Amino acid sequence: MSEGRLIVACDFGTTTFRALVTEVDHEGSFRVIGHAEEPAQGFRDGDFADLGAGSAAIARLMVRLEEAADIYVSGFAYNISGSHLRSVRATAGLPIGPGPRPIRHADLDEARTRASAMAIPFDHQILSVTPVEYAVDRVRGVIDPVGRVGSQLEIQAHLITGSRSVLHNIENAITTAKYKPLGEEIDVLAAAAALLDARERQEGAMLIDVGGLCTNWAVHRKGSIVASGSVPLGGWHLTGDLAHGLRIPREQAEDVKRTRGVVLRSLVDQVPIDVLFEERRPTETPGLVAAILEPRMEEIFTCVKNDFGDARELAALKAGVVLTGGGSRCRGTRALCEEVLDLPVRRAYLPESLAGRASLPDGQWATALGLGFLYAGCEDERPRGAAPGRGGWLARLRGRWRRPAEGGELSAEA
Repeated sequence: MSEGRLIVACDFGTTTFRALVTEVDHEGSFRVIGHAEEPAQGFRDGDFADLGAGSAAIARLMVRLEEAADIYVSGFAYNISGSHLRSVRATAGLPIGPGPRPIRHADLDEARTRASAMAIPFDHQILSVTPVEYAVDRVRGVIDPVGRVGSQLEIQAHLITGSRSVLHNIENAITTAKYKPLGEEIDVLAAAAALLDARERQEGAMLIDVGGLCTNWAVHRKGSIVASGSVPLGGWHLTGDLAHGLRIPREQAEDVKRTRGVVLRSLVDQVPIDVLFEERRPTETPGLVAAILEPRMEEIFTCVKNDFGDARELAALKAGVVLTGGGSRCRGTRALCEEVLDLPVRRAYLPESLAGRASLPDGQWATALGLGFLYAGCEDERPRGAAPGRGGWLARLRGRWRRPAEGGELSAEA
């Protein structure tokens, strides 16, 4: 019988919904005890456009997860994604008192509240507030001002907002499927929690997640997220380019991309691309596949670079880039990313130390794992600067576990 705490998390992806049950023991070690996948239905750009189809897909996914992990699931955590997300930088000041005194944790909370009070679109709400930098009496670059004596505290914070209607639609889809929405996190932040190590977070690293319809990115430095964004290009567009260029059905083009995709022409024999403009169907070759995919993948990385905008800040990321997502698996993607961003790049899809990782099939499981990492402990144990979600979640072993009377952890029945 399991003695650890069980965490259920679901990743609503563009093409596939993925769910995991992970267990965290008293020492904080994780292991995967069950997983399930279901083709995405009624879901586009982070929103459930078809509530009926989406909720039915969620129900099928959870039934599979219950069978795989031998548990009963009452609710789960989930990710937030899509073009509705917005990132902004907010600044706020707080007078400490009539005279200098040591700064307290309550002052930091008040400064963060003031930074969150900035004007945002009426149909949005703040999902994440991360302090980037503090200043005390105009002395900038302060990492932790608690205990420092001063009269004026200033904060620069990174805020991420999302559409209220999209958030409501996701919750509605989950409840319609007869489950409880018990906590959410922005998908790129969840993936970063799973894939970035402490050194990368401290020295500065950019996580690039090449998804289906969009590519999300987030920059971490000095232990906190300092910037994030999204570009509306991803693996779906790579597949579309192959289907158009090779004149084959999209399903066949997806198979070519997954099994024989290459995005760097220097890795294969060069071929003339004139055949792409002829009426007859061209013969598939590695050189032709690379000629089709390289411009699009280069465009994706260039858009990420331009979206970030600050070339000096980008060059200062000592830990470079961590590349993930289903659209990043083609041969040559890492090298092309290094060329465009002029930074060292490593690809990562699962944490190296994760127990049970061998049981997971090919796919993008980092977001679901990151949700588990973020919510494994108490909210005050989350990574510094991460805004708490709107709830926790519980998974109960059928016949072996019971829910406490007033929330909290699972407890075993005698």
